[in-house]
Amino acid sequence: MTVDYKTNKPRHILLATDLGARCDRALDRSIQLAQAWQAKLTLVHAFESEHDYSDQPRWRHPEDPALAIQVALEQELGATVLPGVSARVVRGRPAEAVLKVAEEEQADLILTGIKRDGAFEKALLGDTVTELARSSSVPVLVVKKRARVPYRKIVVATDLSEVSRPALARALDLFGPDNIVLFHAAYAHFASRMDDRTGYESELRSDAIKNCKEFIASVAGDGVAAQMEVLVEYGEPDLLLEKYVLDKGIDLVVVATKGRSGLLGALLGSVATRILDTVPCDVLIARS
Repeated sequence: MTVDYKTNKPRHILLATDLGARCDRALDRSIQLAQAWQAKLTLVHAFESEHDYSDQPRWRHPEDPALAIQVALEQELGATVLPGVSARVVRGRPAEAVLKVAEEEQADLILTGIKRDGAFEKALLGDTVTELARSSSVPVLVVKKRARVPYRKIVVATDLSEVSRPALARALDLFGPDNIVLFHAAYAHFASRMDDRTGYESELRSDAIKNCKEFIASVAGDGVAAQMEVLVEYGEPDLLLEKYVLDKGIDLVVVATKGRSGLLGALLGSVATRILDTVPCDVLIARS
């Protein structure tokens, strides 16, 4: 499989919103990115059934519930002035409906938000977010943090496999090579049995960094490989990334998936799923 770095910025962004507070941060980020990329922005809300207004006064019964939701979507944008902004209301299971709209609109990127739990704001991934991450053919950006500034510190997590190539390619497409760190969690097999464990791990790290540079070059060329920072550490990827994100103030982590049968597939507890769940910053999922 070959995935090339093409510097293609999205022309059309889709925000999946439930009109709740969980999507406020995703809305702000979608506006920031649409402005930066001069891209179209479509807000989409999916609902499965009509609301029961039988216990409400007559004046609260909308003639057309979909139209009422459409108005609410437009109110979400407030005074935002952007070219090519639209809103759509569709009936159906949220994930399926959002993916259908994304295909119809030829969206290049889907954004969505997450639930938060209490004062400490622990991120809770809902079924819709998980399904979008598993099934979308275009990258999905899960927004957790407030969009105070553009993404400045970006980490691409990789195991150097073919499946992980799209993560690097899409990160470069969207944000360019500046401020991107390639993060590889390695395993020092037999290190505990070595007399000179430090030397053994240092040698392995040097080899791993070389492999990372070759990996970058295969996706984006020697120039980008020479420019990009590489970080190799030993341990579990999700645990290492969580600490690195906190310690270094990382804005965005990028991971790859092969869909239902890959890293974000049915096996709960896979590496990519744990990364999506544990890191406190935004996460971009790119499907191969």
